[in-house]
Amino acid sequence: MRFEDLVYDRPDFDGLVGEISSLLDGLSRSKDREEFFSLHKKIEDSFLKIDELYNIVSIRNSINTKDEFYDGELKLFYEHMPRFDELKHRLGTIRLESKFRSDFEEKYGKTITMRDKLQEDTFDPSIMEDRVSESKLVNEYYKLTGGAEIEFRGEIKNISGLLAITQDRDRDTRREAFEALNGWFAANMESLDRIYDDLVKIRTKIANKLGFETYTPVAYKLMGRLDWDSSDAKKYREQILEHIVPLSQKIYADQAQRIGIENMKYFDLPLSFLSGNPKPVGDEDLLVAKALEMYKELSEETGEFFEAMIDKGMMDLTTKDGKAPGGYMTSLPLTQMPFIFSNFNGTSGDVDVLTHEAGHAFQGYLTRDMYPNENNDLTMEIAETHSMSMEFFTHPWMEKFFGEDSEKYYYDHIASAIKFIPYGASIDEFQEYVYANPSASPKERRAKYREIEKKYLPHLDYDGNEYLENGGRWQRQLHLYTDPFYYIDYTIAQINAFQYFVMDMENHEKAWDSYIKLCKISAKLPTKKALKEVGLESPFDDGTIEKILPKLTDYLESLDKDKIK
Repeated sequence: MRFEDLVYDRPDFDGLVGEISSLLDGLSRSKDREEFFSLHKKIEDSFLKIDELYNIVSIRNSINTKDEFYDGELKLFYEHMPRFDELKHRLGTIRLESKFRSDFEEKYGKTITMRDKLQEDTFDPSIMEDRVSESKLVNEYYKLTGGAEIEFRGEIKNISGLLAITQDRDRDTRREAFEALNGWFAANMESLDRIYDDLVKIRTKIANKLGFETYTPVAYKLMGRLDWDSSDAKKYREQILEHIVPLSQKIYADQAQRIGIENMKYFDLPLSFLSGNPKPVGDEDLLVAKALEMYKELSEETGEFFEAMIDKGMMDLTTKDGKAPGGYMTSLPLTQMPFIFSNFNGTSGDVDVLTHEAGHAFQGYLTRDMYPNENNDLTMEIAETHSMSMEFFTHPWMEKFFGEDSEKYYYDHIASAIKFIPYGASIDEFQEYVYANPSASPKERRAKYREIEKKYLPHLDYDGNEYLENGGRWQRQLHLYTDPFYYIDYTIAQINAFQYFVMDMENHEKAWDSYIKLCKISAKLPTKKALKEVGLESPFDDGTIEKILPKLTDYLESLDKDKIK
């Protein structure tokens, strides 16, 4: 069945809560292993039912944030989902206390019960209403940004459409596009500040009710980080400052020379080449057709996966009015298919979706029937490793998408990935400040972000733009609103993906086998153990970053300079 044909009927929330509660009662009283495992399977099936319906609603709401029906249904889920979170917490407690715990761990591994232990401290009935309020605020941010209508040269653009124009070869056009974009955010700054301020206060309130001084350790536990913490993140950011920031500054200097602008302003940064950034050679239909060819040639598994994505209509790719910004992959657990959401806008980012989000989706497809489902409950740094690595495994096919611009794409893909890492670190350090200082005013937050930004991104020249000079750039980063502390994961995954890129150039079969193994491990092992199991070095270890960078620099130097202008 295609996604558009999936039937949505509002679930009987009270009935499902009662059904799962009754099954949990039985699970806690199980007399033997067989009864325990049988009831556990029924409980999981009930959770998958609610997850499937929630994801259908969430996807359809993302596709059209102006659809009042799905907007209303999503609000209903926000009100009821904390009740299911409570039931999941109860399931974890029963597993930990059960006399069949060792049987469960022997059969399915210990990582699930390790996460159960981690989650013990993150739930209490007293926080249920706060979680509902948090979800509503997140939805408010999505609606505000997704409904943005920004006038540019007599036309109305959404955020994604305007971002495409910021890459224009004409400097005045880039400047005007950014002025329009920043003007919208500046005009909505008070609403964005209020939403975020309320989120920080609610999350801090939740942490206090759970017995924590700040929300930071709560966020780490909720994200399932079993073998690294904020002290690891701090040491990792220090490595970024020492090794990657200097390299990124050299790349920016090379860019300035290449595009002939000695003192680059912020609106010059999206233009990587004087001849224009690499652009894909077709629209959505053509790009999807070429992606199918690519995945069939890459491996039998990827060919089967992408053909199923097309046949079942599990992608909504092009930007349009009312569509939420950004891109993501999610799963429909009963349909047993992943879904890719994005905003194609005619830039190289369109191809990145067909590799990055498809990397997520491919891993989800490989493990679509995994049981228990919690063994597929990935930490984000591993999930993003799947996606970012797929971007590099598909490098040999980029001529299909970029033609004569392929060499420019190869350069820009690596250079942009290196330049991204300091930005990702700045967002992480900013969040540590925010949740350590929950009473800080919006003005103080913006000032702190600008201070952090100057440390990681010293090249930035905002040309006197008041909104940006005062530290407003972070408000465009939706993760700060939707998923606290989920951003450093992208940079960690980028280091892992760089390792696969180097390995793939040296021995494709070895690299691909390792990647498939990592996909299938899914969430069965904590992060550091999973990386070691597949032959990758931990980005947290001293020397990992330093070891990779010369090989990336050598690759950039090896590209045809005559084609990179």
